[in-house]
Amino acid sequence: MLRTQKIPFIQSRAALPVMLTTICIMAIGIGLPFSPLGSLVGLEPLPWEYFPWLVATLFSYCVVAQGMKMLYVKRFGQWF
Repeated sequence: MLRTQKIPFIQSRAALPVMLTTICIMAIGIGLPFSPLGSLVGLEPLPWEYFPWLVATLFSYCVVAQGMKMLYVKRFGQWF
């Protein structure tokens, strides 16, 4: 969100290795509590009702970060 002045995912995308690594880490982080290894180390799966809230929170972060970038560029004329 913060690496470029452009709109992320629309005008600018991260490099393929960065995107693949992010997706793998997210999958491990979400899937681990549902696996036998997760219960072995004391993790409990989150209720499914949590995930829409997670998506809404991440989307809200993206909107706020992009809005603040636009305000910063408007105020100072450049992005970092």
